[in-house]
Amino acid sequence: MKTLVVSTDGKLMVTRPLWEAAKQYFDFDHVEVTREHGLEAYFNDADFSGYDRVIADTNLRRLGKRYQCLKRAPGLVIFDHDVCQNNVSTSEWYRRYPAVLRDLEKARVIVSGASLAEQLREEGIDACFLPKGYDGTTITDLGLERTIESAFVGRVKNKVYKRRKRFLLRQENLGKVQLLRADPGEPYNRLLNEIRVFVSADIGFNEYMIKNFEAMAAGCVLLAWRQPALEQQALGFVENENVVLYDSEAELHEKLQWLHDNPEKAGAIARAGQAIVREQHAWACRAASFPKLLDAEIMSAPAVSWKDRVRLLGAGK
Repeated sequence: MKTLVVSTDGKLMVTRPLWEAAKQYFDFDHVEVTREHGLEAYFNDADFSGYDRVIADTNLRRLGKRYQCLKRAPGLVIFDHDVCQNNVSTSEWYRRYPAVLRDLEKARVIVSGASLAEQLREEGIDACFLPKGYDGTTITDLGLERTIESAFVGRVKNKVYKRRKRFLLRQENLGKVQLLRADPGEPYNRLLNEIRVFVSADIGFNEYMIKNFEAMAAGCVLLAWRQPALEQQALGFVENENVVLYDSEAELHEKLQWLHDNPEKAGAIARAGQAIVREQHAWACRAASFPKLLDAEIMSAPAVSWKDRVRLLGAGK
């Protein structure tokens, strides 16, 4: 099956390890374009003859109304890990993704939530599940002394993360969790290696974001917001064996205290978590799944409804 992958440079900052590893599993041509305006220009002008599959490695929400350019590609597969925002009420793309995907008529979308993939299939969308991953060449355990008891590393200002921000800022004010930032690459990895318990707060996303895998790979105990049971099952996450989970402030405080009082058990959970992400959740592990995701015939979506047309009016600029 002749395949073309078209990646925006912003997305490729995350997925490059995936495509490097994918070369051993299937043949494909790979094109990098500058942001979403470059992708639009490429799709409008490119000759796709001879390709059975064209993978758009981009985020639909950044493409906005320019998503129409994707209709030119045969065997279209959209690889978009932001589709989880379909169920996040603070996102501009809340409930808009199915309308856009139906408007594309015949496209497969690869999403990073198992329950989200099921939801989209129930709405007539050809959706496949491939979890997020992490870069195993960048995030490693350096064997440092872990001098930070509990922390979150990353941004909270984006309005899509409104619930995360509100929750974590309260924990910081209570002295429970430090909120930290670091430059990408080595500085970020080093900071993760100084943290004993990484507190993740993916509230409302119904799946696990990349930072969860990165924290586990760096050797932190992951204390994460509990997602739907299907997500834990799909990832092999077992509560109090390789991750620790919570879904309320009271439970977070209880688990933080328990991890502090039981350092040996906490260490065992961290080691088990590190083992499973190294074995199953690096981007290189994801690459092996791609041929199967591409092989099946792409199904046509149901016709766009009047409700869809209303939602399409707000699908970005």
